[in-house]
Amino acid sequence: MSGAVFFYLIPIRKKVAYHNLGLCFPDKDHSFKKSIVKENYINLGIDMLEFFYLPKLNKDTLESLTNFKNVNVAEESRSKGKGTLFLSGHYSNWELTAFSFSKLFGISLKIIAKPQGSEVLNRKINSYREMGGNEIIQTGYSLRAIFEKLANNDMICFLIDQSAHPDYSVYIKFLGQNTAAFSGPAKIALKKRPELIMGYALRDKDYKYEVFFSNINYDDITEYSSDNIKLLTQRIQTEFEKIILKNPGQWLWLHKRFKHVR
Repeated sequence: MSGAVFFYLIPIRKKVAYHNLGLCFPDKDHSFKKSIVKENYINLGIDMLEFFYLPKLNKDTLESLTNFKNVNVAEESRSKGKGTLFLSGHYSNWELTAFSFSKLFGISLKIIAKPQGSEVLNRKINSYREMGGNEIIQTGYSLRAIFEKLANNDMICFLIDQSAHPDYSVYIKFLGQNTAAFSGPAKIALKKRPELIMGYALRDKDYKYEVFFSNINYDDITEYSSDNIKLLTQRIQTEFEKIILKNPGQWLWLHKRFKHVR
């Protein structure tokens, strides 16, 4: 397994993963943390192999590989005509999940993505991502354009779990840390009132995926204010935290999520 090879021979960001686990699970012993880090490398190795196999995946293959447990949640959100903010994170195989969704259900996700350092690599990765019918929107895209897509009843997809710059974020509790989190989805939600959906996949022992969706209700948060932006951001992050805590080995502990903490 390529991921296990990376764990033993190419320990990229292993120190970062152990640091993150030490912050979030201070009472757990080294064997617990080692098992999570090893699972991370295996998970990432599988993700890489599956990603470069995307062009060969047809509907029949995807139907046997993925089981969308409650896709009606996503479909019903579109029926309301207000647009949808589709929220997820670097969990299990997030790339395959988005690819499968558009390929199987004919619904294009408009995915906000940070560009790669290499322009050639960036074009190649985005071409794979868009083969299923999704559209990649580079970060820095204008807010007005996002509002136009919501008005068109599109589904805008954000990955919400990376480190956020403190000047453009709010501080919330996440995995026991008072850390900076992206406030963009909450700001957009409170301005335009789209549906909020959390989606993620869980890989099983047979290397197949169960995909889950859930609504994030915010009807009780009515006004656009700094306090409510923080309140809704916390609600969003708490929902993702629950996913991680159920199966922590499938979240990407290798990135520097806790770069800005108070």
